[in-house]
Amino acid sequence: MSLDKHALDRLLEQARQHADQAVARNDPSLYREAFIAMCQAVALLGEENDNWREQVVRATEEYTRTEGI
Repeated sequence: MSLDKHALDRLLEQARQHADQAVARNDPSLYREAFIAMCQAVALLGEENDNWREQVVRATEEYTRTEGI
């Protein structure tokens, strides 16, 4: 599974827009929306990190012929 860069970019842009609107409208509730979008973006990156780690483990096992040990 590869990182969905478009989804990450959308979430980051959404967070930025919410933060800008919070300042422009003096509406603290929009900071919450920005924070939620940032959390979702971080979660996407975290999933990618786990996938990358699994791929490294698999490749190492194949290289050293230690699969399943």
